[in-house]
Amino acid sequence: MKLAVIGDTHLGAKWGTPREGDSFEQAEEAVRRAVEEGADLLLLLGDLFDTRIPRPEVWTRAMRIFTLPKMGRGRVRLVGTVGKEEGEISPLSLQGVPVVSLHGNHESRTEGLKNPVEVLEAAGMLLHLHREAVIFEGPGGRVAVHGMSYVPERYARGFLQTWNPQPVEGAFNVLMLHQSLGQYVFSPEEVSALSPEDLPPGFDLYLCGHIHYRVESTLHGKPLLFPGSTERTQLLPVEASNRKGFYLVEDGRPRFVELESPRDFFYEEVEAEGMEVSLLQERVRRRVEALLSGERKNPRKPPLIRLKLKGRLAKGRKGDFDEASLEEEFSDRALLVVSKEELSSPSEGAGREALGRLGEAGTLEEMTLRLLEANLSELGYSYGLEARSLYNLMLEGKVEEVEEKVRAFVRRLVELELGEGA
Repeated sequence: MKLAVIGDTHLGAKWGTPREGDSFEQAEEAVRRAVEEGADLLLLLGDLFDTRIPRPEVWTRAMRIFTLPKMGRGRVRLVGTVGKEEGEISPLSLQGVPVVSLHGNHESRTEGLKNPVEVLEAAGMLLHLHREAVIFEGPGGRVAVHGMSYVPERYARGFLQTWNPQPVEGAFNVLMLHQSLGQYVFSPEEVSALSPEDLPPGFDLYLCGHIHYRVESTLHGKPLLFPGSTERTQLLPVEASNRKGFYLVEDGRPRFVELESPRDFFYEEVEAEGMEVSLLQERVRRRVEALLSGERKNPRKPPLIRLKLKGRLAKGRKGDFDEASLEEEFSDRALLVVSKEELSSPSEGAGREALGRLGEAGTLEEMTLRLLEANLSELGYSYGLEARSLYNLMLEGKVEEVEEKVRAFVRRLVELELGEGA
């Protein structure tokens, strides 16, 4: 029996942007090609949709995609379930090539409320699993698909242990999850409650969604596959080097099928240490031009380009770097994103030193005083206006005296500037 394994499609992602059609085109290609390749079952690993309550326009395009398996040649039949009432299963969902799906964190809703994947099940488009299993018989024997949809990380281990799925004797057993798993996490900030070793042994194939980059590993001596998402949502370096697609698994052997519809994605870091803003602006412009003139896998769509600026400028402020004008300049040729989080200005060093001194202060009063001193020093107005004296007057409630000192100070500054101007 041939299984098609498709990861997070995130239908409706980037709605209202030039990329709003990408998730649909890539999901449609994956499903269509899986059917054309002769898949007997389609296994979807959750996050079919990007939101819990998709807009009608998203539903319209999604329903067209989920009708495609109905046109395929069906060669399997449902012969049993575990934990799922067969009466819940619409006969329509068994027509053509059956689709078995989890729901993911993007679709998860409060208990008692239906999520979008459950709606698709009610419409006869697929079979939804949450701590349940379905058993099919077809060419080559039986396949038992066990699935646990997404649960919050802190509950994942407990839910898995309570469910305690057991392989079905005489079948090829597949275990599907939508969770972070050990070192395989959605983002560096995420901490997984499950490790691969928490998954029970005895299964022939382990599948996991939620992770947007493709990984092939082994667990308990059997394949562990993360097909990754079909749509790019994070623009991280790993996605620039990781092609989008899905798996076909036949006789227990996985084969990755690369999609043709995704945009090219380039991720690079641009060193700005010691540069002036004008030179950095030109360096970024030249780098974008070079990427656009290089080899592309999909020249039909403007590529995604993310450039991360790093280092401290020679002078000026990082706010002087005009990324908006660059993004506009290349808007008809690329979807450009310039990140400045790791770009800094010379003055930021002094600011960090001031914060360090504040951290050494032992009391709130001392921290306030040091902050006042740091601000006056940075402005270059510390002469003639002693911070500690002002602060003590304020603590004593002598507001009028403080105001008079400030007015005298301002008059002195004006006189000095007028004198310099003359």
